[in-house]
Amino acid sequence: MESLYHLLALLFFLFFVVKSLFRHRQNLPPSPFALPIIGHLHLLRHPQSLQTLSSQYGPILFLKFGFRPVLVVSSPSAVEECFTKNDIIFANRPQSMAGDHLTYNYTALVWAPYGHLWRSLRRISAIELFASKSLQKSSTICGEEVCSLLRRLLQDNNGVTAKVDLQFLFSLLTFNVMMRLAAGKPCIDEEVAVTEVEKQSFQEFKEIFSPGLGMNICDFIPILRLVGYKGLEKRTKKLQRTRDTYLQHLIDETRLRRRSSSFKTAKQWKREEKSPVIETFLSLQDLEPGFLTDTVIKSFLVIVSLTLGALVQCFEWDKVGPVVDMSHSPGLTLSKARPLEALCTPRRDLITVL
Repeated sequence: MESLYHLLALLFFLFFVVKSLFRHRQNLPPSPFALPIIGHLHLLRHPQSLQTLSSQYGPILFLKFGFRPVLVVSSPSAVEECFTKNDIIFANRPQSMAGDHLTYNYTALVWAPYGHLWRSLRRISAIELFASKSLQKSSTICGEEVCSLLRRLLQDNNGVTAKVDLQFLFSLLTFNVMMRLAAGKPCIDEEVAVTEVEKQSFQEFKEIFSPGLGMNICDFIPILRLVGYKGLEKRTKKLQRTRDTYLQHLIDETRLRRRSSSFKTAKQWKREEKSPVIETFLSLQDLEPGFLTDTVIKSFLVIVSLTLGALVQCFEWDKVGPVVDMSHSPGLTLSKARPLEALCTPRRDLITVL
């Protein structure tokens, strides 16, 4: 079996080499010489690589990241041309391994192709998730979770100064806020605070929802996906099964709670001031059962998980030197952080207030 994989890899390599050498030149922007298979990936050696290439070849540059065509635009006029006059052409995201398995067949708002589905998802998001009234409802939850964090920081440890892991607590705060917004309950209750159960539960929750939808090497060199490179696709499928089971459990739990409570019409549920996201969408499902299926609801919850991953990563990177200077490495992640810790001494007057 291994020899068969090697033979297939050799055949694909020869095919793409011949194709790249003999293909007709298209009407494309300026481009440096591309190597077979990897394209221009070898040119991206330092953070200023794209800036150097743009200064050499012009404000519009065509690159190949493996087999992915990439258009680099670095002038305001070209950006305006792309995203105003030709915005529909650039509206769709490229397909990827993560998109194939983690977006419910591209029904998540940020991955749905431009068209009727995307417009319907945007309409529901604008009304139910991002409207001013919906955002104001979340302020109370944020305030309660911040107070809970402060109580934990300022708890009386018999007057002893205690070391706390702020990186963990800030990440936990983010997860709790987003989970209460989505499902009406925190991901980890205060009853298990400062225990090994808390850290274990948090780690399991983070492993399910933190992985984002970024592209990996298999998306740039498809043959690696065919041969199962490092088991990336197998792990992605397993992650999706775990995530789907968890989200479906939240939906079923909320649906059961609605049915067991006193009867309310869909419009009454919709007017609830503190209805979590799942409850809101289940009330809308009563009105539009054909469109707003459980799968579509889970695709909306994927947006929440993406937000979780982005926010939690804010606490996982350290400063380079005394000041972070992003002008020399725009858009790139920083070096991995040391644990962010602080020594907190409780103040009894604040503990009383909280």
